[in-house]
Amino acid sequence: MFARVCRLAECGKAMTPIRPTRMPSTLTQSSTPGTAPIAQSELIQAIARFAATRSDTVAVAEIGPDGGIARSRTFGQLAADAAARAHMLADATEVGDVVLAVLPSGIEYAAWFIAAIAAGVIFLPMHAQVAGPEALIVARRAGAKRAIVAPGVSAASALADLALPGLSHLSASDQATGSARPLHVMRSRAGAIVLGSSGTTGLPRLALRENHALEADARSVIAGTALSLEDRVLACTPLSHSYGVDMLLATLTVGATLHVLGEFDAAVVASQLRRGITVLPGVPFIFEALARTPSGERHNLRLALSAGSALPARVRQDFLNAWGVQIVQLYGATELGTVAIGSSCSTENDPGCIGRPLAGVSMIVVDPGDHSRRLGPGVEGHLAVAAPSMLSKYLDGEVPTVDGHLLTGDLASIDSKGRVRITGRLKFLIDIGAYKVNPLEVEGVLNQHPGVAECVVVPLVLSDTIQRLRVMYVASDPSRIPSSESLRQFLRERLSPNKIPRVFERADSLPKTPTGKIQRDQF
Repeated sequence: MFARVCRLAECGKAMTPIRPTRMPSTLTQSSTPGTAPIAQSELIQAIARFAATRSDTVAVAEIGPDGGIARSRTFGQLAADAAARAHMLADATEVGDVVLAVLPSGIEYAAWFIAAIAAGVIFLPMHAQVAGPEALIVARRAGAKRAIVAPGVSAASALADLALPGLSHLSASDQATGSARPLHVMRSRAGAIVLGSSGTTGLPRLALRENHALEADARSVIAGTALSLEDRVLACTPLSHSYGVDMLLATLTVGATLHVLGEFDAAVVASQLRRGITVLPGVPFIFEALARTPSGERHNLRLALSAGSALPARVRQDFLNAWGVQIVQLYGATELGTVAIGSSCSTENDPGCIGRPLAGVSMIVVDPGDHSRRLGPGVEGHLAVAAPSMLSKYLDGEVPTVDGHLLTGDLASIDSKGRVRITGRLKFLIDIGAYKVNPLEVEGVLNQHPGVAECVVVPLVLSDTIQRLRVMYVASDPSRIPSSESLRQFLRERLSPNKIPRVFERADSLPKTPTGKIQRDQF
């Protein structure tokens, strides 16, 4: 039996925004005369409250390869885990220090994320498979003082000098339920996060989003999805990704349960959907795979969210046929958090429609050649967004804004009813699953190979929803051409897996403009 199709604009009373309740002041610690006041955090307050009132309710569950729960932590246990880690951070850092984290998605990641907010540090998460040299470059650019590194990850040796003291003696199982120290914000400033933005040229920029922006982000997702403590949310994309951060924040703030999948497997996701998942955030290739795995039996999925890139109409319809649930487009960015959920789109067959901005969000379209000139309804231009959840700054560059709105790099139009339609990208980022890969970054690394004179990285289109990377390169010495595997291995040692090209092709030369720029549109 198919689940009820619940479109956000049509679900009546159930769609009333649910906002987190502030904690009593006794849980935030009052300051003594002559000291700075203790900060507050809605996330910390919520988890402390749920640890007291719903201690045995599962907060985070890790999903095993059989589709069942491999390990879980209740709100009581998660609060204890986070409190222990917050004290470790407070002992080893100063307020506002950057702490880099290389952790797989799951319970440990959630505990350290919460601990960083409580300890007043800046949490910089990276994917667990990040290469050591790449992680070290980011750590240096961000000025990281400490690093939290999971055992066995490839970046461990590169970050050894930054390792947080005591990590080898601490695990989630050490903090079952009995930490005597309560979870609270410990310093005059709650923590923040730094995420690597895709950027448009050069290396990814490092976007700082402070606690007030994280709170606003959580409120937006909760209201836009009607998330409640009855929901079970399945995270298929990495929690170190901005999309994962959005879902982690909203789910734990509202008191719902977050199920975390370490590695995508369509059969495992389908099994989870049949076991009570109610909200599925995903990206187009996930829904394409699930459309080939019909539900076959009763499920409780009420909301499917697609982000990262436009969802093809074919995939939307195939998923609806298989699962009986309409997919809703979510729009957000590393710098912004979630700012639109396309429930107000007039047609389900418009993959670019992201609907109207969420409450408190402003979107404008400006002339790409003259940002001071706003464009009228239906006219395509450069989309700019302002939101309470947006970044405070880049750690390593200026934020491109117009009238307080971030220039997103997206082409868009806004109709007379305020609905926004994304029409393309100004630059040439390549969507690889849940990530946008900057080809210039990959090219910069590959050009360091002694056998490569120059190269270009372009998309390799495999289907409507799946792209990989393709390299065209010119050999430094035509008599000694490097093998594809040697080039692939060279990149594996320096970049994350999603940035490794699928195809390597040799060329005698690369087409260029008169000014020497590679003509990417020739590939």
